[in-house]
Amino acid sequence: MRRATTEAARVPRGHTEPGSPATSGRLLAAATELFARRGFHATSIRDIAEQAGANVAAGHYHYGSKRGLYVQVLRAQFALVREMTTRDGALPPRRVLARWPRHELIALLTRRVAGTVDVLLDPPSQPHGALMLREMCDPSDALPIIVDEFIRPQMKETARIVACLAPAASQRAVDQVVRSIIAQVLFYRFTMPATLLLIGARRYSRRFLREMTEHVIEFSLGGLAEVARGRRRPAPKRSRR
Repeated sequence: MRRATTEAARVPRGHTEPGSPATSGRLLAAATELFARRGFHATSIRDIAEQAGANVAAGHYHYGSKRGLYVQVLRAQFALVREMTTRDGALPPRRVLARWPRHELIALLTRRVAGTVDVLLDPPSQPHGALMLREMCDPSDALPIIVDEFIRPQMKETARIVACLAPAASQRAVDQVVRSIIAQVLFYRFTMPATLLLIGARRYSRRFLREMTEHVIEFSLGGLAEVARGRRRPAPKRSRR
């Protein structure tokens, strides 16, 4: 029997050739859905290829490995997130922000937090929110990429705004406040099933998210004011037995 020599001869009926751009796009779309739904560890390159209507060789041809495909999914999704959370454009340098009136700084911080809320909570079925949640619960070796290329830059920009709102605060205090702001938003993402039951809703309404964002800002500004003044609660005295 004559050996097939063309790539097309190795592609199952109904599948496109591994090297075609259409195959690359379908692989990326299938991988985004499966990684978000199942996580990195529970998804195989064969699962992705099957859903994309391609063969396993196509995944290796376009992305090198399952990890390479996963990293591409993460970068594509977080590029979208970056666009959503920076609707005002690039953040000005700190020396410029330092001259902004306080109410404009607060408005800028509010928009940044609102953008994060939109990304993670509205709607919760978007791949980027699920991917982020899965990485926090069951991290892959791609987590450092997420931290370096997405989380760290976002936190640094938020810290720039917070530092201008409290010029007397130390960098350590500013970083703690930024982590606190992010943690408040993440609370509603990580506890979503229980929180929805508590408030008697099937999903977070736009009104709920708007009020939650306003509360996060108000609460954080109040805490920032105390931190900037250097106030600390006295440590509780240990009872003697």
